[in-house]
Amino acid sequence: MAEVPIESITLRGGAGALAGWAVDPPLGTPNLGTVVLVPGFTGSKEDFDFILPLLAAAGYRAVAYDQRGQWQSEGPDDVAAYTMADFVGDLHGVVEQVSPDAPVHLVGHSFGGYVSRVAVVETPARFRSFTLLASGPSSVEDIKFPPPRMVAQVVESAGQEFLRQQMSDAMAAAGQTLSPERAEFLHNRIVRTEKANILGILRCMEAPPLADPAALRDAGVPLLVAYGDTNDLWDPEIHENFARQLRAGTAVYPGIGHVPNEDVPAQVTADLVNFWKELA
Repeated sequence: MAEVPIESITLRGGAGALAGWAVDPPLGTPNLGTVVLVPGFTGSKEDFDFILPLLAAAGYRAVAYDQRGQWQSEGPDDVAAYTMADFVGDLHGVVEQVSPDAPVHLVGHSFGGYVSRVAVVETPARFRSFTLLASGPSSVEDIKFPPPRMVAQVVESAGQEFLRQQMSDAMAAAGQTLSPERAEFLHNRIVRTEKANILGILRCMEAPPLADPAALRDAGVPLLVAYGDTNDLWDPEIHENFARQLRAGTAVYPGIGHVPNEDVPAQVTADLVNFWKELA
């Protein structure tokens, strides 16, 4: 497979610069379109570092970015600047910057899927497809996650360090192990992420991102629901039912948890590419 290096890019956001990564198809490879990938709660563009080169090798320009206040992106220290409308506005702006003349394929992981589904409903013509990657219906019911307001109270009092420790303990309880380098990166990322970003996202998570899933179904954008069937935040039957409501296709990863993009990137990439080829 041809080498496809990742390029660091800077994008304009509504509250400052957004740090991004972009990978172009190798020279001589037909460009089949642009893919935008949106990370979730406490995430960043690095959540897609395995997938980006694979997508480029398959013929797609692939772009991922840190949402406002995440990791290397700028963001204010005021929680009021982290509403769903703010995150969605940034996504609209990213799409316009990376593909002003053509709709993009959109992939949203977890909370990134919340932001993405609102954007799709608002401007469906800007999207060739939308994939919800480990991104269930809501964070208020049928989810294995503490109530967002409770988590926010803990973060307010104990800060990001405590939240990172809780997440590490949950991973260990699920049998997941990290290399020292990966553990250091995750620690540095959450410490560098604005506390207001974390609290703002938790506020957004207190209500479903869309009052009625039918709005996403009826937007007319082809949909795929992709998820691991083990230790995800939502049980498989929740994802299955959500996909039925949306009349979406599904891709399931046996034995995989909340980050199939990291655990089985080749399979996720293959499923995405097959999904997009069916639309051609």
